[in-house]
Amino acid sequence: MFVINFAGMATGNLTLGLFVIPVGAELGMSRAAFGWLQTTRRVSSGVTSFVVGRVLDRYGPRGLVVVSAVIIGGCLLAISRIHSSWQFMVLFGIMGLTGLAAPNSLVTTVPVAKWFRRRRGKALALATMGSGIGGIIFLPVTQWLLGGLGWRTTWIVMGIIFVVIVVPVAFIFLRRQPEDLGLRVDGDPPREPVAGVSASGGRPEVEEAAWTVRQALHTSAFWKLLAVFAAAGLAQGSAGLHRIPYWVEKGFDPQIVAFAFAADAGGAATMAFIAGMLVDKFPVRFVGAASYLGFVAAMLLMLVGRNELFLFGSTIVYGLSVGAGMILQSYIFANYFGRAFLGSIRGIVMPVTLVAAGIGGPLSGYLRDASGSYASSWWLIIGLCLASAVLLATAKPPVLSQAASPPGVAG
Repeated sequence: MFVINFAGMATGNLTLGLFVIPVGAELGMSRAAFGWLQTTRRVSSGVTSFVVGRVLDRYGPRGLVVVSAVIIGGCLLAISRIHSSWQFMVLFGIMGLTGLAAPNSLVTTVPVAKWFRRRRGKALALATMGSGIGGIIFLPVTQWLLGGLGWRTTWIVMGIIFVVIVVPVAFIFLRRQPEDLGLRVDGDPPREPVAGVSASGGRPEVEEAAWTVRQALHTSAFWKLLAVFAAAGLAQGSAGLHRIPYWVEKGFDPQIVAFAFAADAGGAATMAFIAGMLVDKFPVRFVGAASYLGFVAAMLLMLVGRNELFLFGSTIVYGLSVGAGMILQSYIFANYFGRAFLGSIRGIVMPVTLVAAGIGGPLSGYLRDASGSYASSWWLIIGLCLASAVLLATAKPPVLSQAASPPGVAG
């Protein structure tokens, strides 16, 4: 999953901002139109996320990742031939349907959470670090390719790289859960099957509270988390696409900006690893709340930034906050509701998060197009992140009643 997350940075996640100015100049696309690209991908991913979650619970990620990678690779090649913004949006929408072309996706996090319990934070951190390392590599490389080959050929190169890396890794190494191979969570020594529980890959051997979807929906913690991730998704969707053109328009050299955002990715990779260890030792809701306060600091640095010190300071702080946030959603649902039906539970939350993030991109674009400035967008993000930090800090883990019936279906 580390390798797959690494390659995912070739699909226009963090790097899409580098294409805004050259593609916009040739196709006449506004900033709002680029925001709608992100919206299309995120909303389409949200449409299929509950199905993807149930597929992961039932069949695992191997076949899903292989098929998705081929589809995404084909879309990236097709982007090199587009001549209109609507074609761009259709192809991004198709990529989103796979569930793989989004950071911190169900496909790359749910399986890891199913393989680990005591070491879940560290395992998710290692897998998630792939996105940060991928950003460090792909941001300057993409900018270099754009300068030398143009944006059309750059998409072709990225598509080939993505497929060549992901398909063999997924086919060879991915499996649904340790019980399918006669193993146990965290690599514990094998033991005899418990009566009534299949040892051949049915419902996993549950050593922690196993909430069904219906049970989870009846907790206040679930709805608080849903609100937090919706608000945070709107904030990060607003900031994600527009930060790169914001700094370029302030007069910074595009290659310097690319290196600054590589530092952003480096911060994310570093903090993902640190946060993965922290959440195994401290309440995850406090680690998450701190990450949202980090976003506030990063946006304030953008508002007052006048030189490279502010540029790199803002991107690094933002990246550190992203790294903690990447662990947060992957970890907190497994920690609060168990791993048995994790894919199905997160499959309900993901559409709300993705739609909110999808609204953020074009919203900032419209505000920029109307006012000529991103300042109002940055203040909106600051408010949303402050609210998310406060609400998350109050979202205590729920307690599953001992009298509750053993889960048999996902609700």
